[in-house]
Amino acid sequence: MAPVISVEGLTRRFGQITVADDLSFSVEFGECLGIIGPNGAGKTSVFNMLAGAIKPQAGRIVLDGTDITGTSQHARTLMGLGRTYQVPQPFALLTTFENVLAAATFSRRNRGQEADLARSILMRTGLAARADLPAGSLPLLDRKRLELARAMALKPRVLLLDEIAGGLTEAEVTQLVTLIRELKPELAIVWIEHVTHALSAVADRIVAINFGARIAEGSPSEVMAHPAVQEVYMGTVLDVASQG
Repeated sequence: MAPVISVEGLTRRFGQITVADDLSFSVEFGECLGIIGPNGAGKTSVFNMLAGAIKPQAGRIVLDGTDITGTSQHARTLMGLGRTYQVPQPFALLTTFENVLAAATFSRRNRGQEADLARSILMRTGLAARADLPAGSLPLLDRKRLELARAMALKPRVLLLDEIAGGLTEAEVTQLVTLIRELKPELAIVWIEHVTHALSAVADRIVAINFGARIAEGSPSEVMAHPAVQEVYMGTVLDVASQG
């Protein structure tokens, strides 16, 4: 199966700091690739290059066979790239339904069916009962669900998850993991995350990076046990992973 998204030789430096060092990976439909690394490893910069927020200095990003390296964030969204934000950014004064409806309308793929799509996504993400509440009044877990709902309303081929489990209780993480597992067969997922046991519960493969360079890749258990990963985390990966 051809990958939905592939990264080839991605490189980016800010002065003397390297955030992507000849990095390559690919993700197929129905697959979740996790990216981990200590603070400052380059995860967020790689994520922002995928989303189009910053440009690589070398390498390319290919979506469904099309080179999107030089395209805007707007164009990538219309081409099937959806993302969530680490800190949820809903339109706080709009209702939960209106937030999802805005995304469904923006995608331009659902003309005449935007409202029906928004309602169905709210059902799937467990937000139907909160459809008429202002998005700014939602508790954190529901704001995270809304991030997913807005991204899914774009009908993405690729979903970029930016530390979506951060700040949640263990019970809330479990609920979120269940939801992401349900969505995974419908798209390709790239997920950067510090809550590694949540990531390990969903990801098919994990890439560990440090200073923008890949230091390990494989199944979650293989990567968590890799000596280089244990070294850069100074033991914290094993402690966090063991909680799952």
